[in-house]
Amino acid sequence: MKFRKDIQMVRGISVLFVVLYHLQIASMQSGFLGVDVFFVISGFLMAVLYQEGKAKEFFRRRAKRLLPAYFVTILASLLLAIFITLPTELDQVVEQSLFATFFASNLGFWMQNSYFGTREFAPLLHLWSLGVEIQYYLLVPLLFYVFKKIRFSYFLILVGSASLCFVMTTISPKTSFFMVPLRLWEFLLGYGAATFLTLNGNVKYTNKSWMGGVAIIVLAAIPFMPVDGQAQSVISGHPGIAALIVCLATTAVMSFGLPVRLQASWAGDSLTLLGKYSYSIYLAHFPVIVLYLYEPFSGTVMSTGSFQDTLILCGLIAVLSLALYHGVEKPSQNVNVKKVLPATMLATLLLSLTAHASERFRYDSSERAIFNAWEDRATYRCGKIFRLLNPLSISCELSGDRDMEHGDAVMLVGNSHADSIKTEFVEVAEDYGKKVYFMVPNNPLMPGGPSIEAVLNEAIERDVSEIVLHYDADGLEQVPMENLVKDAGEKNIIVSLIMPVPSYDSHIPEALWHQKESGRPIPRKTIEEYVEENKKSFDLVERIDALNFFYYETADYLCKEECSVTDASGKPLYFDAHHLTLSGAKVIDDAFELSLE
Repeated sequence: MKFRKDIQMVRGISVLFVVLYHLQIASMQSGFLGVDVFFVISGFLMAVLYQEGKAKEFFRRRAKRLLPAYFVTILASLLLAIFITLPTELDQVVEQSLFATFFASNLGFWMQNSYFGTREFAPLLHLWSLGVEIQYYLLVPLLFYVFKKIRFSYFLILVGSASLCFVMTTISPKTSFFMVPLRLWEFLLGYGAATFLTLNGNVKYTNKSWMGGVAIIVLAAIPFMPVDGQAQSVISGHPGIAALIVCLATTAVMSFGLPVRLQASWAGDSLTLLGKYSYSIYLAHFPVIVLYLYEPFSGTVMSTGSFQDTLILCGLIAVLSLALYHGVEKPSQNVNVKKVLPATMLATLLLSLTAHASERFRYDSSERAIFNAWEDRATYRCGKIFRLLNPLSISCELSGDRDMEHGDAVMLVGNSHADSIKTEFVEVAEDYGKKVYFMVPNNPLMPGGPSIEAVLNEAIERDVSEIVLHYDADGLEQVPMENLVKDAGEKNIIVSLIMPVPSYDSHIPEALWHQKESGRPIPRKTIEEYVEENKKSFDLVERIDALNFFYYETADYLCKEECSVTDASGKPLYFDAHHLTLSGAKVIDDAFELSLE
């Protein structure tokens, strides 16, 4: 294939939008769609580069092209994290490095949180797309063989992947986002453009470049596409209609090229230059942003807060991208990957393990207890495997394999606060011989979540005799409690409420760390302040006069005259400002016992 300036221009547009999105430029809120463009381009180029029967040579060339700069990015990010982050964040970077070493970043982040969440500290989040790309490359020889041997298989796989992707977006958007089978259709659009509409990658229909011109206007409109990456909707969510439009537009440019005048313009030259450095820019930009803006215990911070910091970040990204390109990416074409790749992977593994082990010597036990609060948490909701195997279920069973004495079942219902107590709640329930079911969605009985009817129908289906609720104060205000109790009573179902736990304006582990380092006072809350802050919740439960409704205090266990933020051994009771750790949930297990008697 001859050099195609138009492809470099599209690369330039894509990386520009992605970087500006990660810099949180206000007008670039859909800039992440630039990654969809990269997937189509990759599918196009692999169709041109792969030669049947030469899989080993194909993999060798891909490795030389991508992996040296990839591993330098991982190693550099890990080294910087060792020197500038606390163990809470360093442990997360180590885990991300280990997943990235085995080209599985997409799987690692899928098991954590959405790409659009910022609670975790994730300077290597952007490597999810490299995980998807490399996993696709491993499938290329098999896919191309199937396409050749089985008629219509290309179209069946393309349509099947896209259909499954859009269906899954309505159930679990992040599964559609991170998983290769559900992204396969984007690569295959590029494959189709190269195979059916070009001459070995070169433009065949030169008189139709105007179609490419229209398509690049569509790509230029990416920032203005209204997309909510966490919406369970094909219309507004991602991957959804916007991703389809962007991928089809990219396919059009790959197929028909761009008008010569546009390619020869200053804009064409500028985008081509960006496209030349696009891989190095993509690798360098995200760790630079996240590490530069690092704040302990604050997750991934991407908002600079000042124009000066934005300019500094742009300068750092430019300098480091140039260094990565000229120092690693370009020279890597002469690298012996058989020697360099194992050594680099081993170095990453050793550095990761060393970084983790060093914490034992750098911090005492009380400090490590503070840092461990982030890990002192329950697995998120019902777990990822359950969601994959039961995509339509709105509840899961949390009980273990212990035989229940009389088979009673309860259902724990609530938002993220119910999620934080569920592990200890299950342990107490099992002591009473009761099964526990838990709602899969994070917003049951709240606007946009499962309704009263849906929750009660699920309780009946599961043969549940009692629904136990737990929310924070704000979440509880959104629950139509009186209607729930009334409807549940008609179905002979008890409703119990575990009252909200005390919440704070400060991140508790961070406050404990600052107290230890500088003597800064930790947050204080009296029982009177707790009652005043939760007045609406107390007024709500006092209004409900029904034989099937009971409520149980949490402040009785977390607050005496003053509310506690650590247990007797000094472990934090919260992993942020208001969610209980597993240790914190143990403190209120008497409330669980009362609700289960």
